[in-house]
Amino acid sequence: MTAPQLPRFTARRMASIIGFAVASFIYMGGTNIGGFSALGAMASGVAGTNEVTTSNPMRNQIVQVQPPQMQMVFRDAIVDIGKMGLSVVCNNGPVAIGLPQLATDSKTVSFAVTSILVAGECLINWNLADRSQGSIPFTSQIVSETTIPAVGDTATETTLPAVIGEVVAQSAGGGPRVGGLLGLLRIFEYLFVAAIFGGLLTVTLAWPEGIDYGVCLRFFRITWLLAVATMYLIVAITAMRSSDHTFIGSLNPFSWFGALNDAAGLILLLRFALVIGSFWVTFQPARVFEPATQVPAITLITVMMATFGLTRIGQHVALFTYIFGIAHALAIGMWLGGLLLLTRTVLNAPGEADLLNAVRGFTRISVTLILVSIATGVMQVYLLDSFNIFSTGHGRLNLLKLIVVSGMVWISLMFKNFTITRLSKESELTSKMAWRLRRAVSTELLVGILVLGLTSWMVPMHPPQARASGAGPTVPYAFREDLKNDRFHVIVSLTPSTTGVNAMRIELLEPSRINNFVVKLIPSEIGYAGIAINVPLKRRGAAIVMGDGSFTLPVAGVWSIEISGATTTGELIPLATTITIAESAVAPTTLPAEIAPVTTLAGG
Repeated sequence: MTAPQLPRFTARRMASIIGFAVASFIYMGGTNIGGFSALGAMASGVAGTNEVTTSNPMRNQIVQVQPPQMQMVFRDAIVDIGKMGLSVVCNNGPVAIGLPQLATDSKTVSFAVTSILVAGECLINWNLADRSQGSIPFTSQIVSETTIPAVGDTATETTLPAVIGEVVAQSAGGGPRVGGLLGLLRIFEYLFVAAIFGGLLTVTLAWPEGIDYGVCLRFFRITWLLAVATMYLIVAITAMRSSDHTFIGSLNPFSWFGALNDAAGLILLLRFALVIGSFWVTFQPARVFEPATQVPAITLITVMMATFGLTRIGQHVALFTYIFGIAHALAIGMWLGGLLLLTRTVLNAPGEADLLNAVRGFTRISVTLILVSIATGVMQVYLLDSFNIFSTGHGRLNLLKLIVVSGMVWISLMFKNFTITRLSKESELTSKMAWRLRRAVSTELLVGILVLGLTSWMVPMHPPQARASGAGPTVPYAFREDLKNDRFHVIVSLTPSTTGVNAMRIELLEPSRINNFVVKLIPSEIGYAGIAINVPLKRRGAAIVMGDGSFTLPVAGVWSIEISGATTTGELIPLATTITIAESAVAPTTLPAEIAPVTTLAGG
């Protein structure tokens, strides 16, 4: 009996199907083994085996201080950190975190915690690109972040925090932005005070007949009124910026003494008092000629003008900076004041020979004044900027000022040449000659006002050789370190530098204004959270974390200190250092009574 035969068309079709299946299997298995294996692994649901060996916070740890960052150390190296999934939840609510960062060992992952952890049960959930995943439970008992207290509800207050017997005046705010208005008022301040000083000396040396002219008397009286009004506004605005007063409140002169109690503020108040006192001379200019009153009258207006040379008082500068500054202020003041007197009185109308003598006399004086101004200005540039004239903003402005002064010198020499050649043959001042001279003098005066504008711009700036000096603590600290770079300068002090309750002093020297000022202390010991201190300083000053038990260091060892901040031009380059914390022999809850806070004002 023979086996049955399949029909020819059926056998042919089966052979085609079997051949296609064999070819497909060979192609997939021979040329795409990796893809085939991965597909099989994915289909089988096999996960990765990487795991966390240590973490900060550790598993089931109780966290009592807000951590600035969290950290996990994996057993195996992580290949693609960008594909890592990460989340933190507390009481079923999400916690804001930063992007995970992989350390150079390819195993340590850290991420910033950008929101405050609420109290309750928390969980760190993670998963990697190789399908490894896991979670780290911990408990949060955080009440609030360590923050230096300030008076009131805003960070623009002034308070006097105290610690270990030391009281530090802390200006935490900057008030409204009035820098542009203040700079404009300074220009008018220089101009009006120079008009009083230089105008009276020009009358004394070159135009004694001027005190008989009504236009000259009116010039001095109006200038005095404008100088007093300008100085009053400058003092009020400066006091407002240095305190928590409003502008209306700062108009009260009795509020100035508490706000302007530093060296620069006292010089400003002295200048204001001298401007008011110059009433005695400006309303009776004849006193600069009378033998009984000449010396006190000239001394009064000279000291008034000399205060402009003490702009950098309270900063680390050489003594010669003040000497050259005073000489520079006197020379510039007399030169500008003489130009103002010429334009507003002498050349106001045609007149007799005494007007020509006034122009000739001032021309002789002006050359000496300009030479003194240039010499003292160059010395100030050297003392304040040294060789940083091109690398700093203050140095570049000084360079621009020297260029403008060069143009001023050229105009002054042209004016002197014109005066010598044309006025030597004249016996009286004609209308045409007065108009031509007034135009030349006005051009020179405009250049001088431009120089005053640059000077006003540079006043709040701090050149490299005029950094603000720190007022050292009145009591010893166990740890004190000066940290600075090109734009950031902070002094950090800590005591007693042991585990347990500590006190900290943070002093800002540069920049003059700051935002988001934060000091972080991060322990090297795994399992302990770091500490973030929000410093409520917006301007230069000192702030204190008091030793009342609110600031504790829980573990001994090396701690990293990181200081960050920002200005209107961007983030500052952070400062960093390390400190070794020793184990305390005794673990008190508060500092001993003899070094505990002795003064606590409103806001703590």
